[in-house]
This record gives sequence, structure tokens and C-alpha cells, in this order.
Amino acid sequence: MGSYKDLREFVAMLKDQGQFQEIDVPLNAARETNELQTLMRYVCDQDGPALMLNNLEGYNTPGIPMLFNPFGTRERTSMAMGMRDPLETKLEHARLMTAKDEWHAPKILSRDQAPCKEVVIEEKDIDMRKQIPHVWFGKEQPSFITNAITVSHDPETGERNVGWYRYIQFMDAEHPTGESYTEEQERRWLAAFFWWNPVASHIGLHVSKAHKMGKPLELAIACNVDPAIHLASGTGLNYGEDEFAYAGALKGEPVELVKCDTLDIEVPAHAEFVLEGKCYPEEQMLTGRHSNPVGYYDVINQFPCVRIDHITHRKDPQWYATMEMVPPFDHNYIALLPVEGEVLADLKPKIPEVIDVVVTPNMGYIIQLSVDGADKPHVEFGKYVIHAVWGSAGRWARTAKWVTVVGPDVDPYDLKSVEWAVMTRVQPYSDTIINKSAQAMVLDVSAPRSEQFGAFNSEQIGIDATIKIPERFKEYAPVSNATPEEVAALREKLKGVLDF
Repeated sequence: MGSYKDLREFVAMLKDQGQFQEIDVPLNAARETNELQTLMRYVCDQDGPALMLNNLEGYNTPGIPMLFNPFGTRERTSMAMGMRDPLETKLEHARLMTAKDEWHAPKILSRDQAPCKEVVIEEKDIDMRKQIPHVWFGKEQPSFITNAITVSHDPETGERNVGWYRYIQFMDAEHPTGESYTEEQERRWLAAFFWWNPVASHIGLHVSKAHKMGKPLELAIACNVDPAIHLASGTGLNYGEDEFAYAGALKGEPVELVKCDTLDIEVPAHAEFVLEGKCYPEEQMLTGRHSNPVGYYDVINQFPCVRIDHITHRKDPQWYATMEMVPPFDHNYIALLPVEGEVLADLKPKIPEVIDVVVTPNMGYIIQLSVDGADKPHVEFGKYVIHAVWGSAGRWARTAKWVTVVGPDVDPYDLKSVEWAVMTRVQPYSDTIINKSAQAMVLDVSAPRSEQFGAFNSEQIGIDATIKIPERFKEYAPVSNATPEEVAALREKLKGVLDF
């Protein structure tokens, strides 16, 4: 297991493994003129290293270095769990989701043991324009907090939810309709990326319940935390299950928490920053442009507001910032691993023929089976698997817009291989399923909009790219290709002569 107390220990490991680099070259982080989206494109297209940006221009907190691209490859995401192989990592992630006896209840530290309490900013002194880093990516109009896990409790039952949600900051933000944000909003308010109208996440349910009860929702925002907590907070556990306990399973030991100063909420003790506040659902704010994970700018969204009442942070804190854009981007894979894990955890107990679930950076789902052709357990097995994906537990699979099922000879990580299977094993009408009524992935720009301007309903396509024996044929043309083992053996033979 990858047991790191905080993001700093993870970065130190990356440095030891040659996957981290300090950058002292001046880089622009200001609105409209920033170079950070370009840097993201450059490093992610090259599977580049994690970076620490030490010399940002147009940056309101120049004394706080900015971590960039720590999770930018499938390998580094696996390293967050102390592993290297993506399939082994997601299988372990999936196994631990249901191995409740291996979950660890969090360990509660005293205030003087918690690094996140080293510096205290009381309500009267809060001015996030000076105290919280603001960086811009691309043509985004506001800056975003993208490193935060949010802890809240069901206002009726008290059950805890821990989720990885982003927040909109108002300092130097351009309003999407030409209006202005107030100085008070710039100083101590955020807009929360919570989809609650209609509800599309567990914190959305918390917000909705609080709204119906006529009270704000108390919440705590912890920035830069242990990678296991980031992974757990992105996983679609059952409502009411504790993400901190699951993070303990991913770490192999309890997560260390500390009680907030002003709220009855516990947060990661080794976070860099903790912001304590309340979400006011009736306080709606129009925001935009926001760059989303399908590679488009959301021109306008409407989100509930959060007022920050208390801040604590570490001495000499660090910041982590990222963005979503045309994939791949930094946190693509640490966002996709929980999705793959939760689908695997649901499918494998009832369909043992499922080997792997690969979610592409563009959110396409590829399901690899251990059998194909005449070895499939029953007729139309590929279509059965497609329906199982759409009906699986968790938040994400029901929004899977594109699902392709392939056999064991197709590499689900190589889209050229998947395309070959589609082109040689699929008849477009007979081997596809179209679902006209599904839940949309909330930021899909092609789907109808909700009241918050998020996507609402969607259509889905499932492609059965297995060999159609016995459905259509009694036998199939043999594949003409060298095996991976043969290629590896020849590569070793030609080592030093033909290396690439």
C-alpha cells in the first residue's frame, strides 16, 4: 500500500523515483495571459513529470510554491497506492471497496499534533485575496480551488461524506454576464461546484436537504491531502459509507484527522490549508467560463455560495492546482481509477469473465473479457455486459455514454486495438444498443441543460465488439498478428541494435 501522511511525502517519493522536477523559470499565472494550460498540454502529452513551480508571475501569493501534474500518468496514479501496474491497482481498489474488514476507522489527533493548525486566521482577519493562492488556466474567467476535499454531514442523519469538489474564487474574476463581484465576495466567499438542483452527488443531497430544512450546510474544505484521501473522495461508495475509513484501507493504516476549530467536523490533520464555513443554497451565483473534463468551456453555470468563517494552514504551505481541458490532463487518471474500480467491484462478483474496465481520458468505457466467440457463457453475452455496466452501482457507470465490450486479444488501453475490434467484429445495427433515456455526465456539453446549466438527460450507445459465435457464425477467421510475448522476445534480442 502507498502510505503517505500527506502530499509532501508522495512528492518526495516521486522525486526519489525521478518523476519530479523543480521549475524556477518565470511562468505567467494571471487571468487571460497565463501559460499554465499550455504547460499542462506540453507535459501531459509527453507523460511528463510532476513539477513544482517556484516562480509564478501574476500570482497573489508568491511565497507559496505550486505543485503541478503530480498524477499525470496511470503509473503515478498507481504509485499513490504503492503500486505500478494499472490493472493490479484498480483490482486492489475494487477489492477493498467490498473488504469492509480491511477498512480503518480514522485516528483523531489532538490540535497540537496537527500540522494544518500551525497558522490560524480568525473570521475578522479573513481576506482570501491575500491568504489563498489564485491561479488561472487558459481562458477561465474565475480562478478555481481544485485541490480540495470537502467534508460535510447529512443534516438529518449526521452521516459523513468526503468528496473532491472544486470551488470558484471571486478575486479578479470576470462575471459571465458582465456584472461585478463585490469586495466582500472576493474576500471571504466561494461558489461551490455542487450539483444539487437536481441532485447529482452525495454532497448535492446534503445541500438539498439543508435547503429544505431552511438552514445552511456546514462544511470544511481541506486542500492538498494524502493521495489515498483524494482517491477515496473520488470513489462512488454507497451513501453513508465513510470515505476516510476506505482511504485507510487504501493506505493500509488509519487516516489521521483533527477536529475543526469552529465546526463539529473532522478534517485531514496533514492538509496544507483548511477552510471552515457554511454553504447557503439560496445564495446562487452565476459563474463562468470553466474549462471542463470533456474539453470545452462551460460559458455559464449557477452554483450555491459558501462563506468562509475560519482558516488554518501549515507554516510554509504548498499549493496544488490543476485544470480540466481536452484530455489527457493532470488528474485524469486519479479521477478515472475510482470509476474503473467501482465498476470492477460491481461487475466481477456477478460476471467473473470481466478482466478489466478501462475508462479512457474522454470517459469512454471499455470492458475486456477473458472469453470470446464460442467460449462465451451464453448467447449475446457482450450485450448482457453492456447492460450490466449501465446498471452497476456507483455514481458514474449509469452515465456511461459509450461502452464497448472486447475479448481477451484486444488491448483495452490501446484505442487502435479497440478500433480494430469494432471494425472487424461489429455490424452497426445488429451489434449496438441505443438507450434514449439516461442520466447525463453532468458536464457533457451535447446534452440538455438543467436549472444549474449542467447536463441533465443523455442517450447512450453500447457496442458489442466480441466475436459473434454462435450469434452469427459457426467459426471465425483466425487473427493474423504477432503476440506481445513474441514482440518482447525480439525486442530483447535486438537490444542495443534497434531500440525504440
